Amino acid sequence: MSNLDLTTPESLGIPSGAITEFLNGITEKRLCMHSFLLLRHGKIAAEGYWPPFNKDRKHRMYSISKSFTAIAIGMMLDEGKISLDSTAAEFFPEYIPANPYPYVLESTVRDLLMMATQNERNSYDWESTDYTETFFNHSAPKHKPGQFFHYDTAATTVLCAIVEKLSGKTIIEYMMPVLAQTGFSKDAYCIQTPEGRSWTGSGIMCTPRDLACFAQLCMNGGEWDGKQLLNRDYVTEATSWQIDTSVSADHMEMRYGYGYQIWRLRKGGFAFCGMGSQYAFCMPQHGTILILTGDTQGTGAAGDILFNMYYNLVDKMSPTPLPEDSAVQNKLAECISKLSIPRPLGKAETALAKEISGKKFTLEENEAGMKWLQLHVGADKCRLQYENTSGQHELTFGMNKYEPQLFPEKYNGRRMSVRDTHYQCIGAGAWPEDKAFLGTIYSVDDHLGSMKIQLTFTDNEVTGYMTKAAEDFFHDYHGFLAGKQN
Repeated sequence: MSNLDLTTPESLGIPSGAITEFLNGITEKRLCMHSFLLLRHGKIAAEGYWPPFNKDRKHRMYSISKSFTAIAIGMMLDEGKISLDSTAAEFFPEYIPANPYPYVLESTVRDLLMMATQNERNSYDWESTDYTETFFNHSAPKHKPGQFFHYDTAATTVLCAIVEKLSGKTIIEYMMPVLAQTGFSKDAYCIQTPEGRSWTGSGIMCTPRDLACFAQLCMNGGEWDGKQLLNRDYVTEATSWQIDTSVSADHMEMRYGYGYQIWRLRKGGFAFCGMGSQYAFCMPQHGTILILTGDTQGTGAAGDILFNMYYNLVDKMSPTPLPEDSAVQNKLAECISKLSIPRPLGKAETALAKEISGKKFTLEENEAGMKWLQLHVGADKCRLQYENTSGQHELTFGMNKYEPQLFPEKYNGRRMSVRDTHYQCIGAGAWPEDKAFLGTIYSVDDHLGSMKIQLTFTDNEVTGYMTKAAEDFFHDYHGFLAGKQN
């Protein structure tokens, strides 16, 4: 349990109604969020979770993991084991090719922290067997390091590898003596690279409250309960502007500079950011932090929407406590109690159900390799049975609710490249019109992602379309389908 106290929003100068408005905005935009925590002056003003997520459940932090890596490097600096001017190559002579490109030998720890490496793109792909090695042997074009920002997750991978090589521990184990003093979960863990190192470019698993503690520690300059746990000068440097991002950043809110594996915000704060709306927005001048987790992959504008909603929320805060308002606080509590992941839009029943239920449709050749399908329509759920290149499978879609299940295919588990895990998933369906079925599957496991399918039934034929928003899984669940009833 984190060492953070829960109090009323008004006691911290935050109107409860403004938080309700923020949450209603998420609902109106139909964003798939999993948790939120709003902190001010080191206390929790409000928190909430979208089932099946809860405060004790470990959540994939994706690229927020990079910010943890930067702090671990600061701890190494404080121990005198490395310097910012150390080259990455000096730690891995075993990976240096016989005739290395000079820029490979020049990249420093500082360059990697700033995402200013020599490589013009991320050096590994999903087929790589050693993510760290590719950083030094990558054949793509190179440029002088340290000159400009270019997002490169392999830089983080190498930084983590340095920490683990020098400490002889996983990065979480190495950081735990500091993190544990904030109440950080001692059973937090990290997805591994194929070679068995922690994949802190993407893989830290911890609770949202853990993330809140980490963000608060950094916003305090490394201090916790009056004790300096981290080097204040380094934390200040890491969270400050170090390099311009306006040329290469993809999103509007990512153009205000970068520290050490930490983003700068346009209103003077900093942020830890991860794919799919994992965020820790920190505004030191207001003493406030917003923690968000979710899965908005495939929703391109989600990040900018959430940034702006947070800025609007901060603008409504008072520098001094506000009068307590139990009626407005009760409305906020009710809003939090009703948080739910958005389901497909449509009806739970259709007049066509009896005609198509259980009918088998043979499919033409398709990108997904699906041979046939049949939809079994029940009173409270629909079961989609099908056969693809890996065999016969079934997906279940609850009507008016999400149905928990294990995904029938195996994908990467705790170690990348090892496909040994059936992901925990939830599925929901709806009929936007009598002849069309919509289904959504969300992976709610260590690996987050979604798959959506539409099936339209006309004249003994079915036409389908599947899309997926997931990193290195659900590959066979994409493309168009067409078939006829047997």
